[in-house]
Amino acid sequence: MIHDRAYTRAKTWSKALRKYHIDRDRAHGGHLYYDNLHQYADNSIHCSCALCRAKTNNRGKHSLAPNTNWNISDKKKIESMEEQIGEESSPVV
Repeated sequence: MIHDRAYTRAKTWSKALRKYHIDRDRAHGGHLYYDNLHQYADNSIHCSCALCRAKTNNRGKHSLAPNTNWNISDKKKIESMEEQIGEESSPVV
């Protein structure tokens, strides 16, 4: 889908604003990465919370011990399945 310049400009501004807020929350009143909002639009700012983690499993040749970092939707599905298994195994009175 082709967008016009106004749409692209608006999306770039909203992405930069989101990255600025992540940086501001990370800094807690300290030093920010960039001076102006345009620099946030060009570069990557990530936080390390569970919602922003991209990978589920730590794999590759450099990983010593694989670990699992489930994303939020997978955690909810696993908990739901465990509850269903617990309900089926409990005796009915």
